[in-house]
Amino acid sequence: MTTRFSTSPDGTRIAYDVAGRGPALMLLHGAGKTRRDWHTLGYVERLSPDFTVITVDIRGTGESDRPLDIASYAIERICQDLYAVADACAARRFAVWGDGFGGNIARYLGAWSDRVTAAAIIGIPFGPATNEQFDRHIDTLETKWGDLIRAYHTGTLSEKQRQSLLKGQTAVWLPCLQAMHDHWPSVEPADMRCPTLLLVGTRSRDVLAWVQANRAALDTARVRVETVAGLNHNQEFTEIDRVFPVVSAFLKTHASR
Repeated sequence: MTTRFSTSPDGTRIAYDVAGRGPALMLLHGAGKTRRDWHTLGYVERLSPDFTVITVDIRGTGESDRPLDIASYAIERICQDLYAVADACAARRFAVWGDGFGGNIARYLGAWSDRVTAAAIIGIPFGPATNEQFDRHIDTLETKWGDLIRAYHTGTLSEKQRQSLLKGQTAVWLPCLQAMHDHWPSVEPADMRCPTLLLVGTRSRDVLAWVQANRAALDTARVRVETVAGLNHNQEFTEIDRVFPVVSAFLKTHASR
């Protein structure tokens, strides 16, 4: 895996790598993961005979730059990162496969850009970018870390405190989650401009309940739902032998169009 870098319009450097040949397919990792997880579990190896696989470290993760302010995690900026990566790969059009957090981002790419040929979204419903459970998590992080992060921005931390804060992911995830809650707009099934696959495990009960409650909206949109028996949210990514055949078949049908 050879790391390349693209620079977004706001100057943020985004790390990515490329493998294979064929229609361009961008892979977006979940929360707490990096692009390396797609390699480690074998997704890139399986996809590369059929696709030009572009695996990205979303800003704030992996080898990409890690801004610490809320404005840097506006979804418009994150999408600009990914368009810049696609441009660097000479991919005028591309498909996207996003897991969890990456699936959340994939919704916006598929809703906002005609460059996206197909979108596979793993384990994330449509609607607002966060739900009540996420909102409680954001409140907990703000209570525990908010003052420290504000002190970082005002320059009142000692160098030891600064380095300790930067070693962890909280300084990144708190502003990112706050941006998601306060500034990322809702995306509905009818907003999708491209063929879209929503894959959900039957043990991802919250997402499955959302699917059941919104079946009419899904049936009239360009969104196909596939359920995989017995999988929880984490397994929607880790159980590659269960997930890969479903998603790859969808992408082979739609990604080259």
